[in-house]
Amino acid sequence: MRHRLLAPLAPLALFLATTTAAAQPVPLDEEPFTRHAAGQLQRTLPSRPVTVLGPLTLGLGDAQINLDRIHAFCRRDAEGCAERLDAFLHDVATALGDAQAKPRADALRIVLRSAAYVVSARASIAGGRVPGRLDARPFVGGLMAVPVLDGERSVQLLGSGQREELGLDDDQAYARGLQNLRTRLVPLAVAAPPVAPGRLGVLADDVYQPSRLLLHDSWAGLAEAQGGVLVVAVPATDLLLYSADDSPAGLAALRALVADTMARAPNPLAPLLLRWRPEGWELVPAR
Repeated sequence: MRHRLLAPLAPLALFLATTTAAAQPVPLDEEPFTRHAAGQLQRTLPSRPVTVLGPLTLGLGDAQINLDRIHAFCRRDAEGCAERLDAFLHDVATALGDAQAKPRADALRIVLRSAAYVVSARASIAGGRVPGRLDARPFVGGLMAVPVLDGERSVQLLGSGQREELGLDDDQAYARGLQNLRTRLVPLAVAAPPVAPGRLGVLADDVYQPSRLLLHDSWAGLAEAQGGVLVVAVPATDLLLYSADDSPAGLAALRALVADTMARAPNPLAPLLLRWRPEGWELVPAR
């Protein structure tokens, strides 16, 4: 797992845009794409019937699998499509296995997701895929803090039914999730060395990197080491960028990189920039 990378803005953009996989092309029209994904998932799970429910929608038992986001990625990046689709379907298969496991308090975590994601997730939970309801609380700039269970092979939403099975209320589950995050993550002082203006710090390849923003106090030392200037962004669900440059030019460059990253990523999160303050994260307004 890569925890950090220091790079100038332009090389970083190239790093984020580059794919190295060479794979067979995937049909990009909606219906052939759906049939292709169904066949691939069926080969992964030969004992469980996979059905096509409609364009970009598969059924597997009681679960509904939506292909719209991975299909949108494939339309943007046909060359990288096969690798991403394979990874997506692998995650689906392993997630279904983890969903059957008994919840454990030491597996609780908190992730950051968009408000739109939470709306969609609550609709899925209402459809019976997860016991109970989804407890999510507002963070900053439209982001939501969402409780999950960290499985051996995937991350699962935590329904209130599972939380109650653990004997925890919403506040207790949230506190335990944050506590587990602190234990799970490499300390920020190790993972994120200070950067100079014009350079960029990157915490990547881990779905809990954006969750570090929930541990606000852990960023104080880095902010101090950077002369009191710390601006962060979370353009994807497994990526966190940080900078020591809050000049107009520096913010504009970072905002452009965030937009480009989100356009290319199969798992975009948020376009916002946040500035660390002792009292909390402050939204950096777009100019």
